[in-house]
Amino acid sequence: MGKTKEMKNTQHSLMGMIIGLMGLFSLPLEAEETDSSVTVIQPTKKVNKVTPLAIDTEKFELGLFLGMLSVEDFSTNPSQGISFTYHIDSKFIAQVDYGISDVGRATFEDVVDGDFLSDADEKFKYFQVLAGYQVFHGRSFLGSKKKYNSHLYAMAGIENVQFAENSEIGFVFGTNYKIVITDWLTWNINLRDHVFTRDFIANSKTTNNIEMTIGFNALF
Repeated sequence: MGKTKEMKNTQHSLMGMIIGLMGLFSLPLEAEETDSSVTVIQPTKKVNKVTPLAIDTEKFELGLFLGMLSVEDFSTNPSQGISFTYHIDSKFIAQVDYGISDVGRATFEDVVDGDFLSDADEKFKYFQVLAGYQVFHGRSFLGSKKKYNSHLYAMAGIENVQFAENSEIGFVFGTNYKIVITDWLTWNINLRDHVFTRDFIANSKTTNNIEMTIGFNALF
């Protein structure tokens, strides 16, 4: 009788251990089944595309510029003028400029204490016709949040220069950096070299006259 009772107790203990182990093994399976049924919802995020302003249908520009002109053998003085530009296509432009500057006394005039130019002859005037080729197109950043389409043009052409009782045909070379501010306005930074032969006090020489200007043009 005693052995039978011990055997029954042993069987009950084994059954309890088996049931406990089954319970332990069933927990991960239930958790795994629960995890697999979870659906992750990804929010849809719409990013607005920002398109910088560009020259698209406009073909013409008309504007004003101000700058500084350094006349060889003379001084550097303010200059100003008007500009008209025609966009032939996306790469080429044609441009016409008229500019004027009041040239100050030359260094040698101060040395000899003499005036060799009359008031009318102190005016440096030019009328030029140029062609430009776009060598660079990119974006210009003004601050951390503002960017604009920009273009760099190589410019070359011919001009008529009137200065010191001369009216000569010369050449002009330079660059034009154009920034499209709005759909109707551009900001232009120009660097030019006016090359012409000047006859002055019985002396003829080819001169290089450097000018840098900043201007705004209206698109239409």
